[in-house]
Amino acid sequence: MPSLPLSEMVTFSPNKNIPIHRWFYYREGYSKAFVEWAISSYGLEGPILDPFCGVGTTLLAAKENGLDSVGCDVSPLARFVSETKTRDYDLESLDINFSELKKMDFAFPREGRVDSWVAKRFHNQTFRELVTVKKFLDHEYQKSPLHDLALLALIDSTLRASNVERMGASLRRSSHKGYKPIRKFWLRKLELMLKDLRKAQILGHSPLILDDDARLLKHVKSGSISSIITSPPYLNKIEYASAYKLELALFFEDPKTQLRSFVGKDVSETAGGSDLPIVDAYLADMEKVLKQLYRVLVPGGKAVINVAGGAFPDRVVRSDAMLVERGDSLGFALLDNVVARTLDAYQRHSGFVGKVDERVFVLEKEK
Repeated sequence: MPSLPLSEMVTFSPNKNIPIHRWFYYREGYSKAFVEWAISSYGLEGPILDPFCGVGTTLLAAKENGLDSVGCDVSPLARFVSETKTRDYDLESLDINFSELKKMDFAFPREGRVDSWVAKRFHNQTFRELVTVKKFLDHEYQKSPLHDLALLALIDSTLRASNVERMGASLRRSSHKGYKPIRKFWLRKLELMLKDLRKAQILGHSPLILDDDARLLKHVKSGSISSIITSPPYLNKIEYASAYKLELALFFEDPKTQLRSFVGKDVSETAGGSDLPIVDAYLADMEKVLKQLYRVLVPGGKAVINVAGGAFPDRVVRSDAMLVERGDSLGFALLDNVVARTLDAYQRHSGFVGKVDERVFVLEKEK
């Protein structure tokens, strides 16, 4: 694949055509190309940590390059996708199971309605079929080697079978309403995933994936990490889980997972100099993250961080530059600081409010 400009590497879009990486679209993530660029440009070695691992782009790219890695995330959806994408599989067993699965005749109910906010996002029959397939996987197919792949295929098919679409960090009514056969979407996706596995054949160096808060990294030992590649949440008013609340509610019973641009729940608890408390909360949280990154890195270890500034109705906040300054004040040496792209920031009611830089900066722990 030809090399991409950094402005494209810091988006998830290039992953849409790459086997396994494309299994679940995650607009908040970056590309496989970004990870490989970081590894080669800065001579990174394993184990590589991604404390905001999302759907596992860093972890899968590390595996593809023969490097050990560790990923942390507070979202059960993100961890499940990461684990499923980075596992080793017995292709022969999967093919046998898939052949049997395609022959199954599911008895989909034709009446009854569940009155919930989740059910209202689907045509009645689509929702009944979705629940039937989910129950089958949960209870009848739990021990199958194909289970997690089949479940991920169903999770990925959920939004396409619904009557809503993702718009930024929210779900909005789609113009394509009506009945959509979940079985068709699901089996087609699963077949694509199996083709990807046959094509990629990535074995070895499966990552360790942890349910851990990046401000604490309770399960990562001091001085155990050689390199870090990550993209923390950007400063904004968005609840990051909102865009994925349909999948979280249906499959993880957790639609309210907190993934804001700051992790704390009460911004008033954080004192600071800004007239926007969310800015102080964000910087306070990110300072805790940077301290943990310093702790877990080996002497001379490097952290490659992709982050952007924040946009509010009346201003742009250059939080990206502030984080560079925080890293320097905590004892890191700044090895590089590159603006990957500059974006025009618009707000729904106030229009254009300024330009926001998305940058990549590289920190090194003292040797």
